Amino acid sequence: MANYNQFSDGNPHNESNRIAAEKGTETGAEPPNFRSNNKNSQRRKFWLKAGGGILLLFVLCNVYAFASYVAPWSDERSTGDAEQDEIEQYIHRSEKSEETLKEVSNSLIRLYDHNSLTDLHINEMEEKLKQLAKELDTDDPRLARLESYHFAQIELTREMTKTLQENQAEEVHEQLDDILDRQKVQADDKAEILISLMEQENIRYEQQADGTIAYE
Repeated sequence: MANYNQFSDGNPHNESNRIAAEKGTETGAEPPNFRSNNKNSQRRKFWLKAGGGILLLFVLCNVYAFASYVAPWSDERSTGDAEQDEIEQYIHRSEKSEETLKEVSNSLIRLYDHNSLTDLHINEMEEKLKQLAKELDTDDPRLARLESYHFAQIELTREMTKTLQENQAEEVHEQLDDILDRQKVQADDKAEILISLMEQENIRYEQQADGTIAYE
């Protein structure tokens, strides 16, 4: 009978592992220690994937937080630009209106001086004044002073048309002079109104030598 101690280190558990390993080699099965290492490797891969997922989630959360911070700022900036554009468009529209008033007024005065002024001309002027008043009507409180200025100019022009319908030339010219003087006073106030508005809305401007306001 063979001595058991000749083939083992005296530990039955180690001997059983050795026998199982030899059988595994013959059958192609993985030894116990390999299966254990394989499980550990799978666990490490799982935790690496889990860690990567957590990191990705953290990055996405930060990206979302940054986007949430930037988006309102962008919306606020866009809104500010749009509001400034509205101011500039109104100023441009009011300048066109004032030019129209001057052209039509001068035309009516020339017609009067040449005894060519008719009721048709007066009616056309009245319609033009109504249209200009409609175009300059606004509910924006920032434009209240500028709107009042242009409405006052329209009223003075309407007063001029009524004056031109009178027959006594001497009185007409006196009244016209008075109207033109009042228009000049209002025009002087206009520069201050525009400068105040542009400074309030951070619109770049330059006051020319003749008193007019140029803006960007």
